[in-house]
Amino acid sequence: MSDNHNMDKDAYIKQLEAENAQLKQRIETLEKRLEEMEKHIENLERRWGMNSKNSSKPPSSDPPGMAVALPRHRRKKRGARHGHQPHLRALLPESMVKQWFHLKPQVCLCGGTSLEKTGEEPLRHQVVDIPPIVPEVIEYVQPLYRCRDCGALVYQPLPEGVKRKHFGPGVLAVVAALTGMLNTSKRKALAMINEVFSVPMSLGGLSHCEAQLTEVMDSPYQQAVEHVRRQQVAHADETGWRRGNRQKGWLWALACAGAAVFMVHPERGQHAARKLLGMFGGVLVSDRWGGYNLFGGTRQICWAHLQRDFQALNEATGQMGRIGRQLHSLAKQILKRRARVRDGTLLWRTFQHRMLPLLRRVESLLEKGASGHGALRGKCRRILKHREHLWTFVGDQNVEPTNNAAERVVRQACRCHVDGIPAPSLIKTAPCLAQTA
Repeated sequence: MSDNHNMDKDAYIKQLEAENAQLKQRIETLEKRLEEMEKHIENLERRWGMNSKNSSKPPSSDPPGMAVALPRHRRKKRGARHGHQPHLRALLPESMVKQWFHLKPQVCLCGGTSLEKTGEEPLRHQVVDIPPIVPEVIEYVQPLYRCRDCGALVYQPLPEGVKRKHFGPGVLAVVAALTGMLNTSKRKALAMINEVFSVPMSLGGLSHCEAQLTEVMDSPYQQAVEHVRRQQVAHADETGWRRGNRQKGWLWALACAGAAVFMVHPERGQHAARKLLGMFGGVLVSDRWGGYNLFGGTRQICWAHLQRDFQALNEATGQMGRIGRQLHSLAKQILKRRARVRDGTLLWRTFQHRMLPLLRRVESLLEKGASGHGALRGKCRRILKHREHLWTFVGDQNVEPTNNAAERVVRQACRCHVDGIPAPSLIKTAPCLAQTA
């Protein structure tokens, strides 16, 4: 009985050990699965919380109610500031005045009626108005003649510059200003041309005017391209561009201080970037998009994009969140100090001296984040790949730390979208022209 009892005990122990091993294996599998699910949930939460403040998404994609009201001490009061110099409306020259009304007072405020002239300068008030606009119509009459020899009807052809043209340069200028510079929709522009300028035009006529403008601006476009490529600093950016209802292309922009040029290309890779940049040899300011990696010259990575990346890190948990908070704070300090240089409240040499510890601190935190754990460590590694392009603006005062110049003109061009072909437009005083690749 003792031997049987020991055998039963040994078998029971082995069974328990086998069950224990199975439970341990199952626990390990569940723990691994739990870890994967936590990472997946963290990734989904990060993607769900992406907005224009922590990613490259445009502000128009932000959900309603995202904007947070500023604290009371940061709100601007309405009206002019104390000590503000008044800006009075300047009077137009008398040569432009078409009609005068001389108003003679009849009675004083005290009730007296005995008034005499003085040598004081009279008060003047002007009312400016636009008279009804009447378009100038030029008609070409082509009388028909019959040939006595063959009996055919003949007429004098239209001059070369008049053929297939129904609108003159003034109307074309108005179309360019409305649909290009002012970003007006085609129907609203058409309503203004018909009602305000009294020019009868259809949607097809408006599109025909835009086509004429595109042809006319081909030569200025090439001149603008060469001008931008000769500059010491240029900003580049790209965005999605739908051409028609199906095909999707990309709108590329290259901008400098005085001009910006656009290019619509079906690709977003290095082939399109090479066509945009051409022989540009200055400092290129851009984001971290891989299409610009072909550029072998000096670059500056946009710190506005970096600040959004740091905000994404800031919203993470644990060590990565702490690193993100420090990086985001440092980015705000860096951009604020660079803005002071631009405003003239901080000397350039002082700025460079104060940037040295911030530079080292940012790179140290990025290295710490790249060696850490979590899905966002790859973001730190990708930023560190562009380490040599992070601080160009510290060594060159002419280089801006952000790519806001290109982003602004790209948004402007997107609002000028006309049936998949960008319309010629003016942005401030810069000629911004477009070409389809």
